[in-house]
Amino acid sequence: MITTYTATDLRGAYEEMSGSLHCECRLTTELVGGQPAGQEGVRRFVEHHLHIADPDQQQEAIDRILHTEMGQREITPEGGELKESESYGVNVIRSSEKGPWLGNWMIKANIKAAASRTGLFQSKRGTKGNFSEGGEAIAVGLSLLELEQPGHIYLIDAQSEHGAKTYFSRFQGKVSTPQGSNSIQHDSECVAPGTRFEFTFRFLPKSVTEEDLVKVMSLAQVIGLGSVKALERGRFTIDKMEVNLP
Repeated sequence: MITTYTATDLRGAYEEMSGSLHCECRLTTELVGGQPAGQEGVRRFVEHHLHIADPDQQQEAIDRILHTEMGQREITPEGGELKESESYGVNVIRSSEKGPWLGNWMIKANIKAAASRTGLFQSKRGTKGNFSEGGEAIAVGLSLLELEQPGHIYLIDAQSEHGAKTYFSRFQGKVSTPQGSNSIQHDSECVAPGTRFEFTFRFLPKSVTEEDLVKVMSLAQVIGLGSVKALERGRFTIDKMEVNLP
């Protein structure tokens, strides 16, 4: 006897065996993009941050940034002895014509980091795989702007249902490398505190309890999303969380 199953049947089987968290979230600090900019990302930077409107001047600035400024530049101090170098770049938030979005892998990484820090993976064997290989994060509600791309979790303006507005901020720091001191400077695309997003995280629950999940997600807010988290960027609050365990 042959039994035929459709994609809907198999999806239903996964949802029946999995637990879920539905989270309605709001940024409490600005979120910083960490995706190295390509041609279009640099164009956004030139137009909206450098305020260059003329197409020819825009292209000239884009070419300069892509081919000259991005990467590593040597700094020779007075006296001629080379002591350090400077890295410069433009980073962006992934986006489409509908607005900026978070990748579903970013949500999973945030939750996995929180679960690890709370000791859940150590105390309940198999949970790490049940969250990683057996888990998925998808956009729902106001963040589901592309039905065909549920892995794009759109960032929504605090006061409307439209995609959040972005802007660029400059970040600087210094790191030590085998070649010497390195000054790091980058202009990164950001969205402001108050920006909203909504997702569902599904996972294989095994022995995970509701109390475990509350601890994990309370810490996930503090760990944050995006880049420059060491400077407290990307933190968020969960305004509402619904837990469903089979």
